[in-house]
Amino acid sequence: MVVGTLAAVVAGVAVWFSAGRAQQRAANLDQLEGACAGLLPREQLRGFVPGDSAGFREEYGTMLDPRQESRALLACTLSWGAGKWGPDALVRVRAEALIATQAEAADAGDRSIGDFPMPLPPGARGSTGADDRVKGSEVSASLQVECPRGLRGRSRPAERFQVLVELPSKADSEYDVPAADHLAAARTAVGVANWVLGRQNCGREPIRTDASPRPVEGSTPTKLCAWLDPDELGFADDEWEFSGDGTYDRRVGSCAGRIAGYGAPASMPVVGVTAESWSGEFARGAYERHAYAGTAPGRRAPAPATPTGSMVIKDSGSPPMLALWAESVCDGGPSYHRIAVTPALSIGEKKEVVVEGDDRKRFSTDARAALDRYLAASDSWPQRSHCRDTKILGEVEQWLR
Repeated sequence: MVVGTLAAVVAGVAVWFSAGRAQQRAANLDQLEGACAGLLPREQLRGFVPGDSAGFREEYGTMLDPRQESRALLACTLSWGAGKWGPDALVRVRAEALIATQAEAADAGDRSIGDFPMPLPPGARGSTGADDRVKGSEVSASLQVECPRGLRGRSRPAERFQVLVELPSKADSEYDVPAADHLAAARTAVGVANWVLGRQNCGREPIRTDASPRPVEGSTPTKLCAWLDPDELGFADDEWEFSGDGTYDRRVGSCAGRIAGYGAPASMPVVGVTAESWSGEFARGAYERHAYAGTAPGRRAPAPATPTGSMVIKDSGSPPMLALWAESVCDGGPSYHRIAVTPALSIGEKKEVVVEGDDRKRFSTDARAALDRYLAASDSWPQRSHCRDTKILGEVEQWLR
């Protein structure tokens, strides 16, 4: 009887505890629904909402309360979990008018402008990034937008504003943050910017959010990527699948292809190709990002080779690539091109493979052939962008030695 009573009590406590967690999570989800003027990517953030603690929310700004004194049009913070070194997950959104001196400093300063994973119209520029946290990581987006009619309610004139967004990511480190998280941060920044544009009557069209840069995938390349012909280039004689831009964007271009099957064909042919181009501010940001990661030309010495030219490539868990970089002047300004080829390497139980000197030279020949074809093809990004004065910058060996 005592055992039965104890079991009933334990079961009752468990039910009560479970019901309490469910109620807390429901309250947190309601809080998420209305936070930051309803501009957050709620579906993506639901996975961070806990049931064992209440969320913390703080909002202010002149567009939420016109009578409030603040530099921010909108400032919002939402966090969950009280970790030792900060919350377990944190969301921040801020929209702020840039007065003339701030705008001039942003234009003249040493700013890092990276790829913004959505096409932006004239008068807008942006970047995304990632950083580590004690738990997981975070992804951020920055967006500057012009407001031709000026921002109302400011003591000093302002015709430009900035949006900053920080969202949590489940990736273990900043280097593992997926493209989907970068896109979510970018879409959130665009949503906030459009909210400001509309409520401030800026006199310009909203930034489109349906023009995702996600590449078109299929068994044949898109028109912009038709230059990527494995047969013409002498790459792996296998079935290939492709992805690439369906529409032209003067700031960035991308094409890729790889064999559809698995395994490593004999004689080490190329089984994967990626071509990327960036122009203007996108070019600067892309180069800085690769330089930081050590994958820009001149950042790493070539792998040591024997007198016969052979070398050892070790298993790193990622396909080894040889990247070839070039720079040009194109319609969008100074530009970079990067071609990366992936050779078929059969890494056995020793977790390494010996590449003979002639094969290593062929990797370089294959990369240069792909780059030359990319630069010359009539419908490729470099030709559509009228690129000229192209210079080869060098190779980057992206493999473990």
